[in-house]
Amino acid sequence: MGCAVGSPVRGAGSPPASAVQPGAAGSSASEGAAYRQAESLLRREHFDSAALALLSLPAGRDTERVVRQMEAAASRMGRGALAALAARANSAGDDPRFAPVFAQLAMSYALAGDRERAQAFAAQVGASTGRGGRSGRLAAAVLAGELPDAVPDAVAGAVMPLSGSPANREYARLFMEGVEVAAEAARRGGLHVELVVEDNRGTPHGSAQAAAALVERGAGMILGPLRDANLFAAADALPPDMVLFTPTAREAAGGRGGVYSLAGGDPGAGRTLAAAASDLGYFEAVVVHRRSPQEAMEAAAFAQAFSEAGGVVRRRLAYAPGTTTFEEPLAEARLLEPQLLVVLAPPSDLELLAPQIAFFELDETEVRVVGGPGWTTPQVLESVARRHTDSVVAVSPLPPAAHADPVRDSTTASDFTASPDFTTPPDFTAAYEQHFRRTLLSPVPAVGYDLFRIALAAWAESRRTGVAPSQAAEAMGPIEGATGTYSVVDGRLVRAFFPVMILNGALRPLDSGATAVPAGPSGGA
Repeated sequence: MGCAVGSPVRGAGSPPASAVQPGAAGSSASEGAAYRQAESLLRREHFDSAALALLSLPAGRDTERVVRQMEAAASRMGRGALAALAARANSAGDDPRFAPVFAQLAMSYALAGDRERAQAFAAQVGASTGRGGRSGRLAAAVLAGELPDAVPDAVAGAVMPLSGSPANREYARLFMEGVEVAAEAARRGGLHVELVVEDNRGTPHGSAQAAAALVERGAGMILGPLRDANLFAAADALPPDMVLFTPTAREAAGGRGGVYSLAGGDPGAGRTLAAAASDLGYFEAVVVHRRSPQEAMEAAAFAQAFSEAGGVVRRRLAYAPGTTTFEEPLAEARLLEPQLLVVLAPPSDLELLAPQIAFFELDETEVRVVGGPGWTTPQVLESVARRHTDSVVAVSPLPPAAHADPVRDSTTASDFTASPDFTTPPDFTAAYEQHFRRTLLSPVPAVGYDLFRIALAAWAESRRTGVAPSQAAEAMGPIEGATGTYSVVDGRLVRAFFPVMILNGALRPLDSGATAVPAGPSGGA
């Protein structure tokens, strides 16, 4: 079928985008130069830039040769880069140079078990080429529900505390329920998926043994709700190009690539919050945050982005984990009289901290309270009195319209203190309840669902382009999930965040006219 499954690639880096400027060439000489540049970029395996060079040629010139080169480039491009080119195709008419882009996107989604999107892209190939050539054959195969014979079954391994504490076992069970829903969806999409589980007995030694056993059993990706020590041990037992995803470890696995955690901190939250605060006209802030890697990263990202926008962080006040009385940081913040009080804390801390902002009289300074994603969780929205959350500007991993009735996690596993507390949107809730024939009562399955889909996308991109799964993860672009939209950026699993305002216990879009921020004490908008 001509798919590039398994083809070795030494690297797919690209020179700066400024090296290639798309647009119509003005002469035969410039067209020849653009084509020679594309050939040179392909030889050096700068596939993204080679595609841009080919698109800089006038449409209709030497089409057959240009399309062949586009096929060579597109088969090695990550899904994110392909999607960016596909977005340009709408204004290009029936340009056959985009057929390889659509064909490779179709194959990417087909290999990940997403038949609906795969066939939608495959249908666009026909509009560009009349289904001729290699791209047409790929599209026809996807529309027929076929995959290359060289693609093996997708084997997903899971390192689980099957014989650990009751609370840990319950968390693992809920997590695997979500994985099962995602795997079944991929099977319905035409992909053969096998789930293999190994017990780590809740120990680092057991985690290493379980990870090694999964590799021997052919796992191409590994998932597991692992604490830091167990994560490090499991990662050390894996081949260097294997990917491992966890919802719970707060620290990276010793700098090893290909290990991703939802609880490892996300600079995107701080950057989005800083942009929202700047857009509202604020330029002076004090940051209060938990002394932990996750919140410290958010605080640093906020401070940098706020400074770049012209703002000033007057002080960062860190408190120790386990703090229950926040008089010291809040009293110091009150003396500084900032326009903004930025509070970055997990939901369990906010249940205690939010009421103390008023208790220690910061509300009398008319300071505007803003905060991280912890403020937007069901745990805070339901348990904290509305007078302490109303008008707080925060960031959410889901757009406000995507929030459904919240489901709360009834587990309190001490080993998984980083357990996510997300709102679960209607689409996942319906899929879960249809699969298990029971009501969804916890957010944990949604996390398992998302991590499996992200891992499967990385595996699929690795099979399509021939690069290592860890390298494929970096290039696969955004993955929409039940708990957010995820990407891998600079070796870290990050989410997209949306600025919101909390009003009457609900999240409202910050740009809505109903959520205008009143003037601050120092002239903030």
